[in-house]
Amino acid sequence: MKDTKRHSSESTLRRVDSVEAVTKLENVHRRRLKIRRMKYSCQTKIHVGNDTGSGTVTENERREIHESVEISLSLATSSSSEEEDRSSKRNGSEVLSYGSVSTIGTRKEMEDAVSVEIGFAVKDSEKCDFFGVYDGHGGAQVAEACKERFHQVVAEEVERCGKDDEWDWERVMEGCFGKMDSEVAGDAAVRTVGSTAVVAVVSTTEIVVANCGDSRAVMGRAGEAVDLSTDHKPDRPDELMRIEEVGGRVINWNGHRVLGVLATSRSI
Repeated sequence: MKDTKRHSSESTLRRVDSVEAVTKLENVHRRRLKIRRMKYSCQTKIHVGNDTGSGTVTENERREIHESVEISLSLATSSSSEEEDRSSKRNGSEVLSYGSVSTIGTRKEMEDAVSVEIGFAVKDSEKCDFFGVYDGHGGAQVAEACKERFHQVVAEEVERCGKDDEWDWERVMEGCFGKMDSEVAGDAAVRTVGSTAVVAVVSTTEIVVANCGDSRAVMGRAGEAVDLSTDHKPDRPDELMRIEEVGGRVINWNGHRVLGVLATSRSI
């Protein structure tokens, strides 16, 4: 009887060890999948102040650090913080730190895109930086087109209107969104593909934000999140009226959706 009990206890221990081993393997597998699906890119731009009054900055005074690694989301936060801390210790520099995290989730294709263009345009003798986030649907073509082209469209419009005494950012952005939409709308291959767009033009004196769709820009101020854009959603009364006036329908199917499919009421 003693031997039977001992063998029974050993068998139970082996089963417990086996379950723990399987659980550990499953956790390792899940973590590998998360890391594989997570792409983190951290970019830091160092703007060095120019006290000479010449209005020019030499190559030695302008430096760019660009790192691209694949890590999990938990590591992304710490890496971003470390990079920012290291950059801010440079004496005599104005520091602009920026980064992006993209996850593909359960989709077979990444449909989203991020654009960062430092010094993409000049307004009032000052260089501006461009940031854009594009949430694609139906495919990645339009989001990728926006990534490659949108900042160029804005730069062209800034240059064209640069000498205008009555500068109006709202008018400029409306024109840029319209032009970008027209460029991709002419491609028959992307008739069922689209993308939201939220873009920001940043200088030392102003931040200009514009959006189309439900991608949102948020600013942190004194520990509070401040929305810089307004989502275009089908359940907004003004958007619902606009859609119905042109013959569209909004159906509440797992949330309000245009024709029961699209959860945003506007897109490129």
